[in-house]
Amino acid sequence: MKLGMLLTTSSENQNSEIVFKLANIALSAGHEVDLFFMDDGVYNVVAKNKISPKFSELLAKGASLSLCGHTAEERGIDKEDCLEGVQYAGQYELACMVQETDRFLMFGGK
Repeated sequence: MKLGMLLTTSSENQNSEIVFKLANIALSAGHEVDLFFMDDGVYNVVAKNKISPKFSELLAKGASLSLCGHTAEERGIDKEDCLEGVQYAGQYELACMVQETDRFLMFGGK
């Protein structure tokens, strides 16, 4: 099974921990995992962020991590600021992810 997840909230939100745990469980069960970070969710993969080591761990286990280049740039985040291995992407890549995954979950809120 291929699991896709969209995270739009920052690392201070409980969604970050939930996404990490779900992705970790899915990878441990042998599933593919694609994560997409958008809006304030891009802060989760900034290398200096306290939660970023967890997402780095997911990369090492084979998860695919992408972030919305547009919202990252709006927030002053450059590729060099992010974890190594995180891909800059756009809405087209997000749409492809939604189409290609067996299950797609969205985590956001106000």
